[in-house]
Amino acid sequence: MNDSAHLEKLHRLMPELIRIAKAVGGFLSEKEMQFLAMAAACPAAEGVILEIGSFMGKSTVILATAGQLAPGTEVVAVDPLEFRPASDPKRGKESCLDSFKANLRHAKVEHRVEFHQMRSQQLAPLWKRDRKIRLLWIDGDHSYEGAKSDFDLFSPFLADGAIVALHDCFKHDVGPMRVLAEDMLLSTNFGAAGACGSIGWAQFREDPKNCGPFVKAKLQFYKRTARLIPHAYLDPVEHGTGGAYYKLLRSRVPHGEIDPADWVRQVAIWPP
Repeated sequence: MNDSAHLEKLHRLMPELIRIAKAVGGFLSEKEMQFLAMAAACPAAEGVILEIGSFMGKSTVILATAGQLAPGTEVVAVDPLEFRPASDPKRGKESCLDSFKANLRHAKVEHRVEFHQMRSQQLAPLWKRDRKIRLLWIDGDHSYEGAKSDFDLFSPFLADGAIVALHDCFKHDVGPMRVLAEDMLLSTNFGAAGACGSIGWAQFREDPKNCGPFVKAKLQFYKRTARLIPHAYLDPVEHGTGGAYYKLLRSRVPHGEIDPADWVRQVAIWPP
């Protein structure tokens, strides 16, 4: 299938997909949902989609539904599905497993998702070395230690051309922000990179020579992102997001909607 025909199918699917996803509890904006759907439907490498952090299944539904446009797509999700209700943080942890399963059934994608109810650190030793990942979606523990662990544990399994995307890079938690800036934007093995809403993403390349054309743009992206990090540490309550200066710095990180056709050209969709 040529790119234009593929993107047309994605365009036709998007309204219904967004409608279904909005009915599922979670914390993705519409443009972030569109980005995940695009990344799932338009593979930049061969391999599976791995989602770390599922909660009620909003992103799981998006990845599994849009992934159907790429024949042979496998979606693997891992989450202990434990949470503390915001309405009563003193209560013990509760499970949202029933809601998660119900949302996948309602979206008719339960048979398309290989789910592991455990922590990502428990899944990593079970992961087969030859099971390559073409899209790594990290939306689990947002502390630096948690996001760094998720990246370090599963980046060795990235396929050449894989996309790594992290949620909440620019608002609530310093972990995803630092991993994006330090482990991806400063790495010679990541080339094309950008942001959509609070999602930060970059493309892994086995040969650093393939990242050369993106160095200048990536360094600009790094500098703008790195300016936010001190504020995340110095003002841990909302990281100063209510402050005008923080908002000004964040506005300098381009994070609007991504045009699918431009993105496809940038990441050289697989297969060629």
